[in-house]
Amino acid sequence: MQIKEVQEKLKISSYTLRYYEKMGLIQPYRDENGYRNYSEEDIHKIERIMFLRDINVPIEDIKDILDNKVTFQDVLENHIEKVNTEIESLQYIKNMCKDLKEKNIPLLDQVIEDNQIGDKKVKKRDLKKVFDYFKKDQTVVIGTRFDLNMYFRTFIYALITAPVLTFAAINYLQRFNILKKGTINHISIYLILMILVMLLSIVSISYMCSRQKYIELTDNKISILDAKKVSHIKLSYLILKKDLTTIMENYSWEDLKYVEIKLVIKYGGIGIGTSKTMYYYLPKYIFHFENSSSKSFLEWNNPKAAYQILRNKNIEIVTSDEMIDFFEQNELNFYDFFENIYCKNGKNR
Repeated sequence: MQIKEVQEKLKISSYTLRYYEKMGLIQPYRDENGYRNYSEEDIHKIERIMFLRDINVPIEDIKDILDNKVTFQDVLENHIEKVNTEIESLQYIKNMCKDLKEKNIPLLDQVIEDNQIGDKKVKKRDLKKVFDYFKKDQTVVIGTRFDLNMYFRTFIYALITAPVLTFAAINYLQRFNILKKGTINHISIYLILMILVMLLSIVSISYMCSRQKYIELTDNKISILDAKKVSHIKLSYLILKKDLTTIMENYSWEDLKYVEIKLVIKYGGIGIGTSKTMYYYLPKYIFHFENSSSKSFLEWNNPKAAYQILRNKNIEIVTSDEMIDFFEQNELNFYDFFENIYCKNGKNR
């Protein structure tokens, strides 16, 4: 039975099957073409693993059970102790939250600063448990997003340095008699430069806005922005207003069917006729939704963050073994990992 058939029969993702194999839980036979073939014994073993994972038994304990190093009853006994500890911790957090609500505490910062809920003194580490439990989920962004704050910082620097450069250039030209003193009005030159800086800023912000295309992954939803579907003026206004939610497409995680991750090799060069003198590797994420639509994004910054949240949400990931190997290792960055494959190992790009 091949991997697709196992996926359909057991309702399990290809990533999970590869992960079980990587952890040594299963060892499917590979044919002469390198394709995995699962026997009935493998299927039965996978079913046992899935059951144990459903009750949150750690992978290490599952491996010991399958290798007959420990009995199932011994693992269950240890697991019950861990679950009881987690229940106690959650119950403690629940009680702390009830106290906060009953005392009608308005400011969390004040609670942390005073180490006190109403008239009851509490330990700071206990409060930290509660606030860490409710801390905001990290947002993972894939694609091209415009950082307006960085642009404004650059704009301010330009406004500050423009007069300095103006006076320095005019004094230099006058010093070597290229320009005669009194022929140039410093203020006029400065104003002209300011106008040019502002015009270039307007053009650049409009251009950067139009290139935005990204997807935001949070714990609760998936949001997509494609600037090509919005006019430049409207988009620039919403960015300045810091309110892009009205033009973003929103999906729930249940709307996501599966995600493909492909390797893309981008070429670029310096000068005419050098289009392939430089290259770099990028992962391309293709999101397939239940409504048959698909959205693709190139990830430039942190490909592992996106992969991790997809794993945590148990989303089916369709990709190559090489890509999985990259995500599961921590020694090499994306470029170095695939450069080893394509350059040092002689594989064609």
